Amino acid sequence: MFQLRIYPRKTALIFCTIVISLTVLHSIALTVLLSTENQDLMEITDYVDLDIEKNIPSFYSAFAILLCSLLFFCISSLEKKQGRKRCYWLGLAAVFLFLSLDEAFVLHEGLGDYIEEYIKTTGIFQVSGLLYFPWIIPYGILTTLLGVLYFRFILCLHRKTTVLLTLSAIIFITGAGIFDMLGGREAELHGYYSVTYTVLYTIEELLEMIGIVLLMYTLLDYIEQQYGHLCFSLQIQEP
Repeated sequence: MFQLRIYPRKTALIFCTIVISLTVLHSIALTVLLSTENQDLMEITDYVDLDIEKNIPSFYSAFAILLCSLLFFCISSLEKKQGRKRCYWLGLAAVFLFLSLDEAFVLHEGLGDYIEEYIKTTGIFQVSGLLYFPWIIPYGILTTLLGVLYFRFILCLHRKTTVLLTLSAIIFITGAGIFDMLGGREAELHGYYSVTYTVLYTIEELLEMIGIVLLMYTLLDYIEQQYGHLCFSLQIQEP
């Protein structure tokens, strides 16, 4: 019998190491590219650029978010007798499954292009400034609704879990929302290759990844406090 125990702190440390490594590689690659202006390095940089989709960092992010979705689902399974409380955990599992697919298949950018085309056609308002990336509009509305729906549920959890869940949400939303809007304004004014834009989206992606790691730790810690260590057992039969 092979048994694998998952410890919250060790798991968070492993994922933090990955996040730091990806950020360092990204920073080195972009620094060399911007300082030398050697376009031959562009293809290599694309593999580690945090702002590029369907590369190493984006697939890592999709995987980490998917793990959070699985942990939410695991908690809902453990609390199957809790009724309404279980539905909240299942709802979060579905939300993070969608976010994982979004990260892997760039759904929000496709939605943003559609919204931008619709706005230009109807002339409702001009897409500029902090709303230069228009996908922030529907995602911002949905995030606000989600916060309202889950406000009482989050407050009903243990204090440590409430604080950590809130902190992880603030860190993630600060990156995905605030810094993305600041990056959009910078991209509109000075283009996608300015140093300021590079710094802004680096901070944005770093905050998103840190928020997800903290969320992962929070969920594992919740499981440990409520039900003991999360374990996986593998039965190996000898011939």
